[in-house]
Amino acid sequence: MARARPDKSLARFERVALVLSGGGALGAYQAGAYAALERNGIRPNWIAGSGIGAANAIIIAGNLPHLRISHLRRFWQQLSEHAARRRWELGGWVRRTLGHDRSAGSHAPGLPPKSVKPFISIADLRELINEAADFGRVNSGAVRVVLGAVNRATGAETFFDNDRHVLGLDHVLAGIPMPGLPPVAIDGQVFGGSAVSVSALDDARPADTLCFAIDGYDPPGSAGGISRSAREIAAMRRTHDLRRMIALLGEHVPQRMRGEADLRRCLAEASEATMTILHLVHEGSAAGLAAKMADYSADRLTARWNAGESDVAASLSHPRWLAPPSRLSGVVVHEVRDGVVAPQR
Repeated sequence: MARARPDKSLARFERVALVLSGGGALGAYQAGAYAALERNGIRPNWIAGSGIGAANAIIIAGNLPHLRISHLRRFWQQLSEHAARRRWELGGWVRRTLGHDRSAGSHAPGLPPKSVKPFISIADLRELINEAADFGRVNSGAVRVVLGAVNRATGAETFFDNDRHVLGLDHVLAGIPMPGLPPVAIDGQVFGGSAVSVSALDDARPADTLCFAIDGYDPPGSAGGISRSAREIAAMRRTHDLRRMIALLGEHVPQRMRGEADLRRCLAEASEATMTILHLVHEGSAAGLAAKMADYSADRLTARWNAGESDVAASLSHPRWLAPPSRLSGVVVHEVRDGVVAPQR
């Protein structure tokens, strides 16, 4: 885990988690962030992903460490090539219609009809992911992998875990809501849409954890202006802080009282495990978000990849993120949003 870093304080973490969200083209930021982690010798042993983050997660878990960066880079290059070909086709469609009366159609002038296909077919996306990842390695259990998706019938977020499921392409694609791509059926249920990946950590067994939560986008939401990931992290922090406090109080409970049923149930909720979360957000604004998520042009993907590498490199240069939380804190959060380090929470 720390082969390239002499700092032995990394050794105190039993779990090194990598949490990757959705965001379409903004997922290139996650790939660059992972590249910086790998170059610093930080390799996750627990990965959760949803949306495009599921594709990044499966490529990381489905390759030997020395191949991960090259396979991520090739995957994103291929997505960009597919998008470029689609732009050329759409440009040709517009040119062909310039000399005709576009007002006669049901679509808006200058825009392709609703029947225009997405920039990549489900078959091509399956092929790209299958070429980039070895699912045998994914399911070997060398790295714990959790993939999130939304159940279309119930609206519930569902997580598929290689500790309980044999993960395949459908589990990856279930949470990737690219426009025009169909939902995915798994075990008679239909899935389509991205879950909040950091939620999966709540179901993991307690362990001292260093978590890199990498969000391609995480704009403020409607609930008091707090984003989805930030809300989940705040809820997780309240739960883990409470468990930490119960453990502290338990130290002062006399042995003769520990056998009481009510006290025993309370103390069973205690945990001395801590979690350090480094939350990196590339896009923290909702302005023009849809266009950014759909922009797979090579120059923009390169810029996002570089931003991910830069934000991780800047974060690792500050040793405070390795400091253990206080005895009353189960979770400590450090955030880098739009390239700016936020105050510690």
